[in-house]
Amino acid sequence: MKKNKKVLLVGNWKMNPVTLADARKRFAAIKKSAQAHKGFDVAICPPFPFIAPLAEMSGKGKIKVAVGAQDVSSFEEGLSKTGEVGAQMVASTGASYAIVGHSERRQLGDNGQTIALKVQQVLKTKMQPIVCIGEKERDTDGGYLEIIKAQIKEALSTVSRSQFHEVIVAYEPVWAIGRKDNVAITSYDLHQMVVYIKKCIREMWGETISSMTKILYGGSVTADNAEDIIVNGEVDGLLIGRASWDAKSFGEIFDVLGKGEKTNSKKALKKSFTKAKNNKKNAAKRK
Repeated sequence: MKKNKKVLLVGNWKMNPVTLADARKRFAAIKKSAQAHKGFDVAICPPFPFIAPLAEMSGKGKIKVAVGAQDVSSFEEGLSKTGEVGAQMVASTGASYAIVGHSERRQLGDNGQTIALKVQQVLKTKMQPIVCIGEKERDTDGGYLEIIKAQIKEALSTVSRSQFHEVIVAYEPVWAIGRKDNVAITSYDLHQMVVYIKKCIREMWGETISSMTKILYGGSVTADNAEDIIVNGEVDGLLIGRASWDAKSFGEIFDVLGKGEKTNSKKALKKSFTKAKNNKKNAAKRK
């Protein structure tokens, strides 16, 4: 299977909004914003109660915005597990993706074994798991790299080679989440981490799987840093939190990434980004 070259933009709404009416309104507005940028793959992961009604809106109109879940249970359906929501239940409501191992779920008790079980539950459905990894802080001796390697190994330990084309990895350094300075991580540091993640996957599962695995970045993404993150960080897409909660801020990210480019591939974005930087340099020289 060929790797999808489109940039994937995933909005994680967390516990927002409060009502279904507001969720419908926001989702419709985001679909409208995405209309001008058909080269992107776009998905919104709302709270569980809103998945089914938004999935009904997903394919209506000229462009589809997929719907995903923010988590799934590690247990099979049919058990006496009050409050748990199974992956097959979620898939039956129309979800195409499921976030697994988000840092906020890890803080509530998810560990490597639990996440691996959840990944397997998702892979039994037609959904794609978005597997989150990320260090809490960065030390000076590179110990955080071993944390990332261990998270990858644990979360994907039960994934077969034939299933790997469905897996998406999302790198979200915990220390970068929620920052408002737009410099949560430099594109250089992010690129180095992408190379390292690919290296870990290559060592464990081989070059073919490493090259096909899609890597997203999440952590204080805004319209100000989105292009730099994708182009110079060389990721395949973004896992967007706060900036995805309303159509205006999400739309600004669409506009920044989609300006003047119909394909929206990483190669095309890089060409556009480099041209813009050169224009700025030339303008500065003329002053």
